Amino acid sequence: MIKKTIIALYVLIIVCIGLASIIEKFKGTPYVSENIYGAWWFVILWGLLTVTSLAYIIRQQMYRRIATFLLHLSFVVILAGALITYLSAERGTVNLRVGKAQTVYTDDDAAKQTFPFLLTLKEFKVVYYPGTDAPLDYQSVITVKEDNTTRDIIVSMNNIGEVMGYRLFQSSYDSDNMGVSLGVYHDPWGIGVTYCGYLLLFISIGWFCLSRRNNIRSLYRKATKPVAVAALLLVSTMATAQEQNTVDADIAHRFGTVAVLYNNRICPVNTVATDFVTKLTGKSRWNGYTADEIFVSWMIYYPYWEKQKLIRIKSREVQKVLGIDGQWASFSDFIDTYNEYKLKSSIDQARQGKGGIDMKSLMEADEKYHVVEMFYNGQMLRMFPYSIKGNVSWYTPGAQVLPREIPVKESFFIKQSMDFMTESIVVGQKERAMEIIAKIKLFQREMGGDVIPSVYAVNAEIFYNHLNNERWIVFLSLTLSLLLCIAISTGAALSKRRWFRIAVAAFIVLLTLYLSLLLALRWWVSGHVPLSNGYETMQFMAWVLLIITIATHRIFPIIIGFGTLSASFCLLVAMLAGGSPQITQLMPVLQSPLLSVHVMVVMCAYALFALQMLLAIQALWMIHRRACTDDIDRITALSQLLMYPAIFLLAIGIFIGAIWANVSWGTYWNWDPKETWALITMMVYAAPIHSNSLQIFRKPRVYHIYMLFAFLSVLITYFGVNLLLGGMHSYAN
Repeated sequence: MIKKTIIALYVLIIVCIGLASIIEKFKGTPYVSENIYGAWWFVILWGLLTVTSLAYIIRQQMYRRIATFLLHLSFVVILAGALITYLSAERGTVNLRVGKAQTVYTDDDAAKQTFPFLLTLKEFKVVYYPGTDAPLDYQSVITVKEDNTTRDIIVSMNNIGEVMGYRLFQSSYDSDNMGVSLGVYHDPWGIGVTYCGYLLLFISIGWFCLSRRNNIRSLYRKATKPVAVAALLLVSTMATAQEQNTVDADIAHRFGTVAVLYNNRICPVNTVATDFVTKLTGKSRWNGYTADEIFVSWMIYYPYWEKQKLIRIKSREVQKVLGIDGQWASFSDFIDTYNEYKLKSSIDQARQGKGGIDMKSLMEADEKYHVVEMFYNGQMLRMFPYSIKGNVSWYTPGAQVLPREIPVKESFFIKQSMDFMTESIVVGQKERAMEIIAKIKLFQREMGGDVIPSVYAVNAEIFYNHLNNERWIVFLSLTLSLLLCIAISTGAALSKRRWFRIAVAAFIVLLTLYLSLLLALRWWVSGHVPLSNGYETMQFMAWVLLIITIATHRIFPIIIGFGTLSASFCLLVAMLAGGSPQITQLMPVLQSPLLSVHVMVVMCAYALFALQMLLAIQALWMIHRRACTDDIDRITALSQLLMYPAIFLLAIGIFIGAIWANVSWGTYWNWDPKETWALITMMVYAAPIHSNSLQIFRKPRVYHIYMLFAFLSVLITYFGVNLLLGGMHSYAN
């Protein structure tokens, strides 16, 4: 009942504010402000939605997931601040003329109200761009007399004057430049509460993204897992009584250069090993061992590695089923004393809606178990090519059934070479093992011919794998970009020092070189321009932003901060899944660093929504064509994964815009058509992110149809408002 009530209220509010923005076009802003946005019934709708949502949150015991709970609580605090503002805030206008004292202002009801201080306009001036008639700023110098003290304040665009809790902001000026009209806003409590909500929102989003109790990482693995084929070999069944349990690093790294057919392309074993280890541990290294060392060692010393705690299990419920303490499990932890799979019963119950364990958590753990099973089944190392009638086929080591066309000598090599290599490693014959690896590579070159990547291409891909898995670079870039952005936008003295400028230049150049190298390697490795999927396009977008930053930073210095920040956000999105401010003379109200952040973040969100729309079209076409379910699931998972950064970026962008509006116009929300439709867009896209409660969105067809039509809200926000509805954001045209 509560859920249905929430859904009904949620939809009703979206419809109301959508219709209000259209009615405003014909009836005017005052009409909708009084009869819709400011009406008692509209406030009650929001109040009922807040109360019922709180009740549902408590009933679902969401407080056990702190990050998720705080994320939802932040919106409650924001709405509470809005309610306080609605009930207690005072708004009005004061007209000032040079040299004339004023203590009275007119409120929104046309009633006269008195200030507890005296204002006198000392000077008003229009500041122009050098050499042009384009206004850069409007500045009013006002003398304020409070009790027995007198002081001057400057009120300009993006610089509000504050006197005893009253906020004064520039509204208009007289044609003779001898008088001004200032907006008056008095809200001593609502702004503080709302800003606390904003702060809680930003903190909870960061916490949620870093939390282990969400499905972002599982969606990432599902979205990027190989299609149909996959897995590995198997190699030796030899047991050893030796204490040795890891392969020599040189042997492992040399074996990592052997070519294999994996994920429908030819790549080095290192790529397979990196995927294998990353799927299990979340990283490409574990306990000081590289992916190659773990992969090859597990092939040979599998009894030892089956007992190593290297499989990450995030769900506490799944941890209990496996009988482990903490988040790390071994492969043997998945099997009980009767050699039965421990998760089988829990998965069966979850599919029937029983058991109380989240299905996604179970499937995430189940996937890791089956990755190892695939490893043992012998499909990850299809490493022996042979051309028959011009068609090259790949075979796994030890394959017992081979085509008759393959000669006895080559057939023997395919079946026995890996056994010989294993034997050499076990008995400590390093040189012989290296020699066998060299013979395998020679066999590949002779049998595969030109299809085998060159030594340079193999080394390039291995280097790319190492470089691409250095995730700390992205987090470092994001941190430094945020600090740089703050330093430049606040005009800190530090930003004017020579050593600081040199350090900034070095940071930008190094980040650009890093990304250029990453893209060049991916281009070389893949054989095509890296613009074929969301992961590649986000990296390319980051590279373009950095190039623009380097090219235009002397003309438009602020791009140094925001260019690197936007590039870092793109890299972050690319890592989780897989512009440039125009050099023009901006309107005075737009001369705010908050605007750059607001537009950048919102546009990144819109770009991701566009990608989701394209993914929806592709998925629906595949569903119509009855394509492979795994492919559809991967597309669905990618779309769901992009939902998190998209909705978070949009929420952050909206509320940064609210802060900017508060600084520029004295109030953080005006129900302008653009911000109204941005809110509608956020609410529309927030629905499918709650698929645990709204199970209809677990159906790929329903989900993608919804995402396709949801993009209409983005089109209306970005194009429809500018072209049809107008409003305070009409400058966006």
